[in-house]
Amino acid sequence: MPLHLKTVTPALKEILYELMDCSLFKPFRLVGGTNLCLRFGYRLSSDIDLFTDAEYESIDFNKIENFLQSKFPFYDCNDKQKIVGMGRAYYIGYDENNIIKLDLMYENDPFLRPEETIEGIRMADVEEIAIMKLDAIYTGGRKKDFWDLHYLLFDLGMDLYYLIQSHSDRFPYTHDYAEMIQNLLNFDKADNEPDPICLLGKSWDLIRMDIIDSVSKLPLP
Repeated sequence: MPLHLKTVTPALKEILYELMDCSLFKPFRLVGGTNLCLRFGYRLSSDIDLFTDAEYESIDFNKIENFLQSKFPFYDCNDKQKIVGMGRAYYIGYDENNIIKLDLMYENDPFLRPEETIEGIRMADVEEIAIMKLDAIYTGGRKKDFWDLHYLLFDLGMDLYYLIQSHSDRFPYTHDYAEMIQNLLNFDKADNEPDPICLLGKSWDLIRMDIIDSVSKLPLP
């Protein structure tokens, strides 16, 4: 299946391919909503999240930052600390009117499934993205996280309880089933955010109602 490249801007597409072609980024794979949007074409996406399960501190962020500064006329990084931590966010672009947010992050645990390369883009597996989306909601979901979860459940047919169990397997030390249920129903933050540009005509009210219905069918904590 070809990638839905119209779900991202020309600038994002060009930058993403530039990064994929550079050996410095070989340990990284595309995760997040942009991965899903390129695969399935259901909404627009505007940022690049690249994660790696390489050993912590094995990535040379100095070389990466030198590359980004030399390659892109617009470059900014708010984190000026020498110690990188679990990753960094950058703002890069060929001009100041087409700036893309780039997150480069270490994944705490090894990826469960091998990456897929589709049209030159190294992609994390869809089920891994689903678990990561659940984790994003578990720690305070944004509207686009709920939107993506809705697509995974209602368009791809993934099972919510199975995904929650998979989240427990992936994050055994932080997972709490009751808290997961609670946060799946916590739309306070998302209610105040703009809707993603949905190419399927879905509304936020529909997203909320369907997720509430799905949660109501789960076993009690």
